[in-house]
Amino acid sequence: MIAVETVGGWAQTYQPRHPAPALRLFGFPYAGAGASTYAGWRLPDELAAEVWAVQPPGRETRAREGLIRRIEPYVEACADGLAALMDRPFAFFGHSMGALVAVELTRLLRRRGAALPVHLFVSAHRAPGRPPKRGPMSRLPDDEFVARLLEGAGDSPVAIRDPELLLAFAGITRVDLELCERHPHRPQAPLDTPLTCFAAVDDSEVDVADVAAWEHHTTGAYRLRTFTGGHLFLAEHGARILADVATDLARISTRRVRAGG
Repeated sequence: MIAVETVGGWAQTYQPRHPAPALRLFGFPYAGAGASTYAGWRLPDELAAEVWAVQPPGRETRAREGLIRRIEPYVEACADGLAALMDRPFAFFGHSMGALVAVELTRLLRRRGAALPVHLFVSAHRAPGRPPKRGPMSRLPDDEFVARLLEGAGDSPVAIRDPELLLAFAGITRVDLELCERHPHRPQAPLDTPLTCFAAVDDSEVDVADVAAWEHHTTGAYRLRTFTGGHLFLAEHGARILADVATDLARISTRRVRAGG
């Protein structure tokens, strides 16, 4: 599928642009993945919303660019790349590594005194301060690395099952995972942004309780949804997750109308 439009190098949409969008939803991919993760995402017409998929360097349409190995320059470049699209209310959705990026980008925007997302959707990532469920993965030997990837994929319909093909993309995935593993937890004030979290009961990488702990990192509304499936449950339950996202965004739209915009 060919992206309809790319903006700032970091964002692309797979649907026609809305003439006057009321809101934009940005989707952040998990480790090793790219913007195509969200190629099929559409929000209901009544929301007048656009879906933009974040495209990190080093993959898909940016395959010739170098990978970013630390979270700080990653979110700084991302913030600059998305700036032109943040002229309307916006929300962030991130799965696994994408959730970490979405949260750190929100914190960066807060430090800059910039507009913040009207809602934050965190999927398959533990809350700050919660210890990893398992040991570091980025430097495992190839056979252990592939086994861990397959275990985390569970029954995901988009998971690559061929070990040789997995190893062909291992370089990108290892760098992304190392970026996450090296990211230190620094205590910060809770966000004011409403937060919806998604977790899977069969996730071999993140326990539901560790996702639920995000409740302590926002002063806004909080909600947790759980699903069956492994770490990549986003692919298996994408339609239901997107429906939940649309429901929360519709509530925001309703509140804005009642408040007079």
